[in-house]
Amino acid sequence: MGHADLDRPAVAAGLLRAKPVLVDKLVAACDLDPAQAPRAVLEVLRFLSLVAEADQSLTPSPRVDDAWHEMILCTREYADLCAQYFGRFMHHDPGGGDALNRARFRETIRRYTLRFGTPDPAWWGAPSPLSATADCGPCQGPP
Repeated sequence: MGHADLDRPAVAAGLLRAKPVLVDKLVAACDLDPAQAPRAVLEVLRFLSLVAEADQSLTPSPRVDDAWHEMILCTREYADLCAQYFGRFMHHDPGGGDALNRARFRETIRRYTLRFGTPDPAWWGAPSPLSATADCGPCQGPP
């Protein structure tokens, strides 16, 4: 399976079944209803797919970043997912200044729109990509 296969609700649901505590962690970290947990995972998986294809670092929205942090804490499941879909561990590498992270976020939104359509404002912020960036910076693209 390739990372294009990640854009399926079944993959998100499977991860949540494998690690049920992740639902509680996402609810607390992202201030959402438990029924929204699969969408949180799906948005992280979409972001990671974009990163895997990118020739540069990308930056998620703050809410997607929060969900990603919770997924990473489930180390076995996260490592297995990365190995299965990307063939490598998808590291989170904080850094970059505000201007650089805003530019990376704009690029993330551009790529997201081309690949998945209009980003959901509940996960990606207001339509203006200048308004929100993750505090902790980018995710690195290919090694």
